[in-house]
Amino acid sequence: MRPNIKAWFEDLNSKFNLAEVNFFADFSHKSLADEIGRIRLFSNKIIDTRSPNGVQKDFTDFIILDNMYQKALSSEDIDVFILFSGDGHFSSVTSFLKNFYHKQVVIYGVNGSFSKQLQETANVFYTLPTEQDINESFYGYIFDYLKTSRSPNYNEAISFALKKSRGSASKQSIANAMKTLMENDVISERTIAAGRTGSKGKKEKLLFVDWEKAEKSMLFSEKSEE
Repeated sequence: MRPNIKAWFEDLNSKFNLAEVNFFADFSHKSLADEIGRIRLFSNKIIDTRSPNGVQKDFTDFIILDNMYQKALSSEDIDVFILFSGDGHFSSVTSFLKNFYHKQVVIYGVNGSFSKQLQETANVFYTLPTEQDINESFYGYIFDYLKTSRSPNYNEAISFALKKSRGSASKQSIANAMKTLMENDVISERTIAAGRTGSKGKKEKLLFVDWEKAEKSMLFSEKSEE
């Protein structure tokens, strides 16, 4: 799943007064370099952590740690540090900020790779992806199918989304996502006369999507737009 940066910002802005947001990564990797455009919509503080002189070592953790310590020492007016990482290497700096500088530390980590020690050290922690993130990825798969199929139908949409999920979703979870879209009138199923040769007099059920309503309802996530 691609990070839902838009949803993260909306959630954080509802809870905190964000003073600064930094993104750290080795952007020499093409998959990450391609994300820079999306990141710039939310922050220009993008820090490339690629190793100097082609050294095969990832310095990302060290650079993030250095940034956090410097920020804590130079910015007494910052009350909350929010970290998106499940790496246990950040347990020490989290403990330092909380116990010695009396800062609140909020941690977001990915399910399955979220250090238990880091969770226990933080004031508050959240596990990603959220249920909303998961559902929105399903919406994206369904919308991808609807944009490309000439005669979209329910069963093909579910099968397409299930294949796109690459084993990370069950058929029932995809069906539940489809149900939510239909209950919100974003997608509707209508019975119309079949348009195929040799099917005169027959009818078929096809899916139709209200793209404007999808965008307004915020169910049409940034992932499905790309």
